Amino acid sequence: MQQMTPLELAGELVRIDSVTTHPNEAITEALSSYLHRLRFDVRRFTYQDLQGVRKYGLEARRDPPGLAGTQGGVGYFCHSDVVPVDQWSCPHGGPFDAAVAEGRLWGRGACDMKGSIAAALAALHRIDVAEQHESVYFFVTGDEECGMAGAEWLVSQSEWFRDLVARRGVGIIGEPTLLQVVNAHKGGCRLDVVASGVAAHSSTRDGRNANWRLIPFLQELADVHRSSETDPAWQNPAFDPPTITLNPVLINVPAAPNITVETAICRLFFRPMPNTQVGLQEVKDRLLAAARRHGLQVAGLRELPPLFTSDDSASVRRLLQLLQQEQPLAVSYATDGCFLADLSERIVLGPGSIEQAHRPDEWIAVAELERGASVLERVFRAFICDDAA
Repeated sequence: MQQMTPLELAGELVRIDSVTTHPNEAITEALSSYLHRLRFDVRRFTYQDLQGVRKYGLEARRDPPGLAGTQGGVGYFCHSDVVPVDQWSCPHGGPFDAAVAEGRLWGRGACDMKGSIAAALAALHRIDVAEQHESVYFFVTGDEECGMAGAEWLVSQSEWFRDLVARRGVGIIGEPTLLQVVNAHKGGCRLDVVASGVAAHSSTRDGRNANWRLIPFLQELADVHRSSETDPAWQNPAFDPPTITLNPVLINVPAAPNITVETAICRLFFRPMPNTQVGLQEVKDRLLAAARRHGLQVAGLRELPPLFTSDDSASVRRLLQLLQQEQPLAVSYATDGCFLADLSERIVLGPGSIEQAHRPDEWIAVAELERGASVLERVFRAFICDDAA
């Protein structure tokens, strides 16, 4: 593969429309081509995301010239999809123009996370296969932004993911962290609590407004919210904010004020944290019990467990020393790492800032792309080569 700068690679990837609601075959083919040129064995897999869209992912592996050890190795995990561009507003061009201006690469996915993918590819290009003593893996999913079904596929179906697990290898999740070591992030839990009524003209006695059945549940929900905001047993001070940020959204169908509401939905989302006395299971159980008490239905339950790798783990200590960082960080967003718990060592580490992701003018600094390639080269070398240069 002819050497390309991280900026050139990132620009090529940004120019491919891979919005998460669309099929992603083009970006998958591009990444497969890059990995083949880097002497990876590459397998493509297909699956349906939670919206029923056919998606493609990649699992790739590059072995050392001799026999790899039975322990170790590193896997880089990323996603090829990007958030929608409906609100895109950037003076330097459209979301897929990959404009370079003001020392930045502008475009959807520049930060989250095509810049990281480009940095990882550039880093791996700088490591000759002959230098490897352990295997390196590269995993790409296509729906991290809309459900993470690709990560679930890897866990249940990928032979090479199972191989990395068996070797007790390290997983590097390349989301934007400003290249700081993150060993903990929140998860997520979504569910719909549904009350049913009868729609009719509100001037008559024929209707039954579903909200009256939902309101008692909402009163209990307020108690749950108060506990989560005030009781230390629900909280983890490593996070900002240190709470589950319980977020209810109320949906009425129909919503016209002159028709009684037939269906009232309380759509709930909260972000569980690791190392709390009241965790994901306890919060979920309390909400489900409250719904049952009031005769309400529960639908759309989706759980994303939080991520945590011990501060004292070998990989965390090694990366902190390598990058001269005093303490690992905790972040409040979730990643595909929610589903990768079979890996005992999971670290989130990548170029760019989460504050630049998903913006209507998303960007990443050109200097950050080059720094990302340099840092990721050192990280990969630390786990697959004899040196940690």
